[in-house]
Amino acid sequence: MSDPVSDSALEAPVSDTDALEALLIAKVREKGGQVGNVTLQRELGWNDERYWPIRDRLVDGGHLELGRGKGGSVRLVPQTTLQESVDAAPAPEPEITESALYQPVNDVLDKEWARDMRFQNHRVEITARAGRRDTGGTWTRPDLVVAALRVFPHVPGKFFDLITFELKALNGINVTAVFEALAHRRAATQAYVWLHVPKDAADNEDVVAVLERIEDEAKRHGVGLIVAETPENYETWDTRLRATRFDPDPEFLNEFIAQQLSGLARDELAKWFR
Repeated sequence: MSDPVSDSALEAPVSDTDALEALLIAKVREKGGQVGNVTLQRELGWNDERYWPIRDRLVDGGHLELGRGKGGSVRLVPQTTLQESVDAAPAPEPEITESALYQPVNDVLDKEWARDMRFQNHRVEITARAGRRDTGGTWTRPDLVVAALRVFPHVPGKFFDLITFELKALNGINVTAVFEALAHRRAATQAYVWLHVPKDAADNEDVVAVLERIEDEAKRHGVGLIVAETPENYETWDTRLRATRFDPDPEFLNEFIAQQLSGLARDELAKWFR
């Protein structure tokens, strides 16, 4: 997820505070983790009324800290990964990488999870493997996407959902995952963070503390949270938070589908509404 930030990625609505926070964090990370207020505000193209409240929210939330320099500066607060806290204990199984999670999670989403969610039609795609395809900027490419159609017995019409998933293996878990999910929600109806926490690490005090912080941040932003012991076993998936449903701008939604989904997926979606 190292796409450069594009102009279109910086054009989030002023009212979408969550997306703006994600964009500011992404820009600071792009500048090496520390940048002056003047430079940051200029490169984002934000006026004072937009920049300072968003910056202050991130400082108050513990994601940025103030630095020195003319005009002041901000820097990212280091987010320690969980691997450091569990390295001392012998691992009974080889470490699972993030890329190794894609297929088993895809399979469970396509079967047990979709059935549990009562989708009438659905399509699951691993979008993390889209190569160098232009997806619109930093953090705009989720790991997996579920396109789904739902109907309700007492409500007329069909309801379309585009649900994104940001996956993290144990050695990559930190609160930044929530901001990555927020960036996806600019053009998705729901966004989830999915974390792999093996059984032998679940009781580690540091792991528990980081998961609690992630859950608090996800709840504040309406991001869903799933913690799983075994990727391929739905019985071990703990849905700690259901994602809040949002209605993105149809133009952003259409752009997301065009950029992120395969031609086969787009053709299938078109059939749902014929």
